[in-house]
Amino acid sequence: MIYLLRHGQTEFNRDGRYQGQSDSPLTDLGRRQATAFGALLAEQVQDARIFSSPLQRAVSTARLIAQALPGARVILDDRLRELSMGHCDGMTRAEIAARWPDVRRGHPPRQWMFHTPGGERLDEVTARLASVLAVVAATKGDVILVSHAVTGRLLRGLHASLALSEALQLDAPQDVVYRLLSDQRVDALPRTML
Repeated sequence: MIYLLRHGQTEFNRDGRYQGQSDSPLTDLGRRQATAFGALLAEQVQDARIFSSPLQRAVSTARLIAQALPGARVILDDRLRELSMGHCDGMTRAEIAARWPDVRRGHPPRQWMFHTPGGERLDEVTARLASVLAVVAATKGDVILVSHAVTGRLLRGLHASLALSEALQLDAPQDVVYRLLSDQRVDALPRTML
């Protein structure tokens, strides 16, 4: 079984900043979310491998989850990193609008992120995420993927063969573990209640 989750809350999440590939530490709430993920997954998985984005917020989350899963290994996979928004990484919506007033215009909802100055393009992101899904689908045993908001939406969309516009409108909560089922469906375990 493949389990997918977003890292716990970070200082940038709390402050309304787009992180992209910049990083900020988990908040106290983020650490509690990661610990709750571990407790929830301990009831579900056997002999799990944890594949994590190498960005520190995901690594911290993965390590807290691993504490609840005896024998679980955390494997850092660069393909799971968040979308790079280039020069917009770490900025608020207001800061982006002040510096590049037209960057959000002319694109469908949430697709402007693939058109930021110096940022990563959609085909680059989807190619690396599709390769992760191919690898983990062939992995024996349970797999836990610790990713991010945009990449988590895209991973669920790729798995379920959703249109891009539909995938990008999916929620990206920080208190839900999704299961990527073998028949291309995606469901969620009960929320961690934090």
